[in-house]
Amino acid sequence: MQEAAGGLNAGPLPRLRAGVDVARVPPEHGEDRVCLYDREDPTVGRVVMSQAGLLLASLLDGVRTSAAVQAAFSLRTGQLLPPAELAGFVGQLDRANLLDSPRYGLQQRRAADLFRAGPTRPAVHAGGAYPGDPATLRAYLDARYTMPGGPGALPGPVSHPPRRGLVAPHIDLHRGGHSYAWGYRALAESEPADLYVLLGTCHQPMRRPFTATRLPYDTPFGPVTADTAVLDRIQQRAPFDIFGDELAHRREHSLEFQALYLRYLGHSGAGTPAEVVSILCVPPGRVPDGGTPRDDAATEEFLQALQETLTEDGRRVCFIAGVDFAHVGPQFADPVPVDQRFSDHVRTGDLKMMELIAAGDADGFYRQVVGEAPGPGMANESAAVGGPRRICGLAPTYALLRLVERTNGSILHYDQWIDDGGAGSVTFGCVLFD
Repeated sequence: MQEAAGGLNAGPLPRLRAGVDVARVPPEHGEDRVCLYDREDPTVGRVVMSQAGLLLASLLDGVRTSAAVQAAFSLRTGQLLPPAELAGFVGQLDRANLLDSPRYGLQQRRAADLFRAGPTRPAVHAGGAYPGDPATLRAYLDARYTMPGGPGALPGPVSHPPRRGLVAPHIDLHRGGHSYAWGYRALAESEPADLYVLLGTCHQPMRRPFTATRLPYDTPFGPVTADTAVLDRIQQRAPFDIFGDELAHRREHSLEFQALYLRYLGHSGAGTPAEVVSILCVPPGRVPDGGTPRDDAATEEFLQALQETLTEDGRRVCFIAGVDFAHVGPQFADPVPVDQRFSDHVRTGDLKMMELIAAGDADGFYRQVVGEAPGPGMANESAAVGGPRRICGLAPTYALLRLVERTNGSILHYDQWIDDGGAGSVTFGCVLFD
């Protein structure tokens, strides 16, 4: 960040990054304090501050200049903010990578170059969300089939042609492994596809609704095989750079778990012919009232480019969406804990949603999610992305439904994880498309 003689340049101050979150920390000398941190990478970038500091940080919107921030702060608190103090505060946030500044942008470009230069996208969640040792992991995944809530038996012999699509969870395997087992058991009993297109939720903001990576996702069993030629052909048709937000793949878990299962089943990698295309998704920024992502030019043109490329390619394709459903409770900003009434309401909405997914109704699915009125215990966030149930699989599920072209599916499994104290709940399940 360039500084002028007064401490800051005359232009707008950089804004807080969209990935920045706030958490309370123990008070000090009777004063309430909070911590600003990067929710996608909490190991870096932490700044502890007072409530006044939080107010000041909230004024950094990318539009206000130094003078405008000082005036707004004074208006709200009645306190004068010296220019040097503001410059020091902004510099501290910038050094912690919490601001969308030129410094952060340069750092991200360097990180992206380093990421792309690697041989694979590393299995960053191995040893945490699932065991990292291959032998231990194989036994662990085998046990998901027969654990409580699982399908009850290991996969049988292959007896079905390649499947057209699968909606699968992306919750960590410790909480949702039994649900993955339902979906991937069906794939294990089917012939492998020639090409797997993985569509995953991106939990951080992106500039475009989709981003791909040429890197094969690695797993403790070895990497899957990436189809870079198909990605290059999609890029030629796409309305934007499909690799522009590629760094989002670096820590995102939603596709790592799907790649893990494909390698575990022997459906990609280690000399098998099937290849993988990995794409992260976010909902479009603006959709007209009553509309769907079909009304967003970038989303629509990308899906057309993807579909045209795959039709031209001619291979048997299986689409896999790595998604979870509802995220509710105080952990996700709802006002009350998740009790039986709360969870029953969520279940009812989820199952109606899954019926629309199984019917292949992309637009009906989208409208049901975003148009739902808040139920008991829910925050009044009907306009929020993902609706009041905060369906974080909104974008990849919609994309999959558009790509399977109204193919009828079947609901294999549904479940809810609920924190023991009701602080939060995440729901998930599997839908299979022939």
